[in-house]
Amino acid sequence: MLEHLILARHGETEWNIAGRAQGRADSPLTAAGIEQARALGRTLAARGVEHVVSSTLGRALHTAQVVAEIIGCEVSVDERFVERAFGELEGRSVAEALVEDPQWAAVVRGHDPLAAAGGSESLHEVAQRALPALEAVCALPYRSVAVITHGHCLTALLGALRDGGDYASYRHGNCAYTPLMVAGGAYVVDRWNLDSQVLVEA
Repeated sequence: MLEHLILARHGETEWNIAGRAQGRADSPLTAAGIEQARALGRTLAARGVEHVVSSTLGRALHTAQVVAEIIGCEVSVDERFVERAFGELEGRSVAEALVEDPQWAAVVRGHDPLAAAGGSESLHEVAQRALPALEAVCALPYRSVAVITHGHCLTALLGALRDGGDYASYRHGNCAYTPLMVAGGAYVVDRWNLDSQVLVEA
């Protein structure tokens, strides 16, 4: 029975560096991103993770594969953990898009879970698809599982699990993670966006 669930963001990508919106589009991990994934793998191994579940997008799956190799475990995928769709913004420079059309500010900044524009998902919609995926993870035959996903997906999940607040406060750096305790069908979240290069006691 699952007791510990760790949610983590993928490593740094080329588009992260370039300031381009990714969403359902993709770009490869940088060399720094691969090193971040290795650090995350060491941290998750020390925390006793037995299995890794990944988003199907390449940047998350590459991170998950690096992590799993260090842990010595298998990776499974769930497309419900993919990043928030950014619609017309995907592939564009975020800074340029905000200048051209200020409506994107509410979407990108992530304070309002209902904000959407130009074919994007709202954070509320992301949570609606990702929360059932967490339930599926709980049904796996492991005591400790890590999920490798994306920045806005993490924001949506934690905002929903913590029942609101400023969703933007749940942002994660590349390969940062959040440990969840699982008890009685509920998730306990008391800290988030932990640095994978600093081992924190469970």
